Amino acid sequence: MSNEGTTRRMENKIIAKIGLLILSSSVFFARQLNRFIHLKPMKINRHGKTFFVSGNLEYFFFWRYKSWEEDTYRILEKYLDSDHSYIDIGAWIGPTVLYAAQIAKKTYAIEPDPLAFKELEKNVSLNPALKQKISLHEKCINVSSGKVRYGSPSKGGDTISSLRFGDSENAWVVDGITFDDFVKENVITDCNLIKMDIEGAEAIVVPTMKPYLERNKPTLHLSMHPMFFSNPKKDTERIIDVLKIYKYLYIEGEKKVEVSELLSEKRFKGRYTVVATDQVIET
Repeated sequence: MSNEGTTRRMENKIIAKIGLLILSSSVFFARQLNRFIHLKPMKINRHGKTFFVSGNLEYFFFWRYKSWEEDTYRILEKYLDSDHSYIDIGAWIGPTVLYAAQIAKKTYAIEPDPLAFKELEKNVSLNPALKQKISLHEKCINVSSGKVRYGSPSKGGDTISSLRFGDSENAWVVDGITFDDFVKENVITDCNLIKMDIEGAEAIVVPTMKPYLERNKPTLHLSMHPMFFSNPKKDTERIIDVLKIYKYLYIEGEKKVEVSELLSEKRFKGRYTVVATDQVIET
């Protein structure tokens, strides 16, 4: 690796450590306050769609931050309909699940982090009308089915838990399952959109999904985290090998690009999202 590449990796690690320190501190204080302060469930409105979530102080400011993942909501609106199902890999505490369930025929939510899953269950239970359309799964999509270590570089329950951090101090043994086994187990035959946000483990999981994606061609909304890849260039190339089966690729859901652009140096510096589809996105 070049000196420039080494320096970039070191800078990314320093920035990540500072961010984790801030996040861990805020989570610690929020969890302490939750012991004494109990807020009522909150009513959330996103683009005219409403749902309720718990008053957990740990996530209070997240729910108040209305511009979070605006591109994700636009993608859900664009591709989902009442005739097809939606698979959310990395469902976290449920923002995209509770939104998508108001559009899709059925929503399958997959979240392995036990702390996040507990909050996800709580939030879904607060929405009886949506609950019947949501299937919750405390599992981890992996290269094989069976127990696997899954962890977080912070305290867990946040947005950065992943297979990539299975050797972290905060880790759990969870149920792993291949994507094909998950689809067969739940008899999913009508999925037209998959959202995946799994903090770097996409480099492990996406290549295993290629046969399914080639056969069924659901739109894939993928969050890319090259800063967590073992080798940003090689791992991105493995993902590109899958994405190139689609006709169109969009960055952040809007800008049409060629798959080769994902190998540009600027793409290795941080998180971004891509949409791989056979449909044209109107911009």
